[in-house]
Amino acid sequence: MKKINKLAAAISLLVGSQGAFALTPWTDGVADLVIYTSGGAAQDQAISKVVSTALAASGSLDTFSDTTSATSTTIGGRWQAFYFTGKSDLGTGLAGKKIILVKRSYGAAGYGVVPLFANNGEGLALENLNIEGTQATDWEVDGTAGKKWKAVINQASANKFLKKVVSDGGFLGVDPAILLQPGTENYPEQVNEISTGQPEANWPDTLNATPEGFTLVSTGGLVYGVAVTQDLYKVLQVAQKRAGSLPSTVTVGHYSDPAIPNLSRNLLASILAGKIASWEQVKIVDKDTKTAVALTDQSILTEAGVAAPFKNVDGKSPVGVGRRNKGAAIGAVAYAKFLNYPGTANANKPAGNTASAEDDVAAPVVKSPGGAGATDNLLIDWNNGTNVSGLNSKSLKIWGVAVNSGDRNPGTTADGATPGKPWRYVKIDGFAPTIENVAAGVYPHWAEGVVLYRTSKSTDPQWADKSKLLKTFADNLGSPTIAKDVNSTLPYGVTGIFATTKDPRGFQAKIPFEATNPVVPLTHFCTATDSTLTGIVPVADDKATGGLEIQLK
Repeated sequence: MKKINKLAAAISLLVGSQGAFALTPWTDGVADLVIYTSGGAAQDQAISKVVSTALAASGSLDTFSDTTSATSTTIGGRWQAFYFTGKSDLGTGLAGKKIILVKRSYGAAGYGVVPLFANNGEGLALENLNIEGTQATDWEVDGTAGKKWKAVINQASANKFLKKVVSDGGFLGVDPAILLQPGTENYPEQVNEISTGQPEANWPDTLNATPEGFTLVSTGGLVYGVAVTQDLYKVLQVAQKRAGSLPSTVTVGHYSDPAIPNLSRNLLASILAGKIASWEQVKIVDKDTKTAVALTDQSILTEAGVAAPFKNVDGKSPVGVGRRNKGAAIGAVAYAKFLNYPGTANANKPAGNTASAEDDVAAPVVKSPGGAGATDNLLIDWNNGTNVSGLNSKSLKIWGVAVNSGDRNPGTTADGATPGKPWRYVKIDGFAPTIENVAAGVYPHWAEGVVLYRTSKSTDPQWADKSKLLKTFADNLGSPTIAKDVNSTLPYGVTGIFATTKDPRGFQAKIPFEATNPVVPLTHFCTATDSTLTGIVPVADDKATGGLEIQLK
């Protein structure tokens, strides 16, 4: 009987080691391997899915996320830690091991490159989430499942949850070169560390190249989008129906491909550069009356079913411009695509920020939210006249336009029966932000990402295992097999991450496009630098098989 019991115990331990149970620090203690990463929020949703599908053994993953306050709806906007058992196919050193992968999104893509390259590649220690040593009482269950946890992390709780450490790897939604241009709106600026309320000392402000000894792995591409407040979305629908650019049969408020209004790259560039102060300046020509009508005309407001936006002391409705903080991939991609900034000499740069005290007198009103979730909140605030984001100091109702990643779902149904969040994506030059449109060469707003890490680190005996996991992580972000499981399905099509035919694994684009094989035959790859460069115009991969499907519209 004792032998049977010992055998049963041994089997139980073996099953446990293969990930039959979720891992928590208060139950499972110290991990076998802890990997710290930092970078942009553009791929947050994709990263979470890659961990759960490609790295973690089934049933073994617990996720720990920060929140700024007990009432905040933004979960994991700055930090997340994934505690899991490595899948069996990860091989020696990772399979069956207890692994913690920490992701810092606080500070955006700039924190996935500058702190790693600082001090001649030795790195700069910054605050990262530390779940080891925490107890169940330190965390609140996030939702109904016991596998997701959240905690308020602020200056008072920083010592419990955060510790200073040099990141092992960085993840960016763009190439490092477009960020490492000192003196530009792209060069990463610092955010205040939580424990001190001050930026960390010794932040380098003159980096302009990748140091020796780093491995850069392309993660494939990501669709980026431009979103507008819901009231503006409806106004654009009415205006474009009158102008004849949307069918007269479109129902205002619907969010399906035929109903989505369009903004041209030139108009978006003008807005992003701060060249259009108020919405009264934007007009359509009514196809029936042949007269010019401003977007703020009462007849348009009535048909759209929305109230007039805030008017400042000049009686004008200021344009709300949502750009991004310096060092954010979302901002860098938008500036490159719409303004050719900073790649073209004398290119217009994005408009400067509006001081809070000037919110009710400035035109336009320009803000730089510090993350994709923060951009959501800014759009919600502008639409509803609230200030959850902290960026709408006067709680004004403003028609706003903001750049963001393209994989965020406002949660609405196509017919508007479920309203979801009060913002919507718009088309650019007539095409919605879908991978199919990127693959056809008609949607311009996209870029390839990068995961970067030190090629070797003699001072870290676990570096071989860490770099192996980071490479696996990067490869899966660039794999069509993973992408098809990761991508959100929005009312007008599939958007999110995709592979490119430039990948050395030889992925093939299919014509007609297949959502289950999201591969794009275009690339920003530059032969001269042997890397992708977001600032150049993407071209067809001449070595690709499968061809290029061209849409005409």
